[in-house]
Amino acid sequence: MNIGEPLTASISGNGKLITQGFLQSVSSATLNLTAFLEGFYTVGGTMRSTLYNLGYNTDSTASDSIKVSLWLPAHTSNSAADYSVKVILHNHGNASVALPYALGSSYYIAVNHRNHLETWSSNPVTFADITSYDFTTAQSKAYSNGSNQPMKNMVGGMFAFYAGDVNNDGLVDLTDMAILDNDATSFLYGYNASDCNGDGATGMADAALVENNAQLFLFLARPY
Repeated sequence: MNIGEPLTASISGNGKLITQGFLQSVSSATLNLTAFLEGFYTVGGTMRSTLYNLGYNTDSTASDSIKVSLWLPAHTSNSAADYSVKVILHNHGNASVALPYALGSSYYIAVNHRNHLETWSSNPVTFADITSYDFTTAQSKAYSNGSNQPMKNMVGGMFAFYAGDVNNDGLVDLTDMAILDNDATSFLYGYNASDCNGDGATGMADAALVENNAQLFLFLARPY
């Protein structure tokens, strides 16, 4: 929308763009994101197509859903992101994020998954009509808490988000293991948070991921 007349600056935030004064064009934009999930990773830069394998998506490349959030540097201590959207992460690590307008500013990128540790870009990313960001190529692409390497170093020099945050509290610890143990005892199968490796079943393979990462005392790295 357009308000005012001699003011011409634009105000953006909370997924909205207000232009003041002279009419300005508002166009859509795209973020091409690349990321891997440690538990879902198989070999050669691919992950399990969990959504497809469990019958939740007809696309044979559909691995899982993720939430991608954008935060202005001055807003990282806020309880809500400036913009968030859920998208499909495909088995080669690619996700296309459609934005409602050209942002024209720099934002941190944060990625949430149902059982992997929330991970942020190391620095604010300058957005254009088409923006690309690849977490998989180096540890330096993810924000570090100074205590741990920010991502898991996978075979072949790829980097992936840590598995095991089953309850999404920003930690991988015994609380996550307790949830997983209960689900494994119930022989839980399907789309569940305790299925950390994306094979549809909660069991020993998932427990190994959580146990190994809990020993690293992993916790969310976020710029406040």
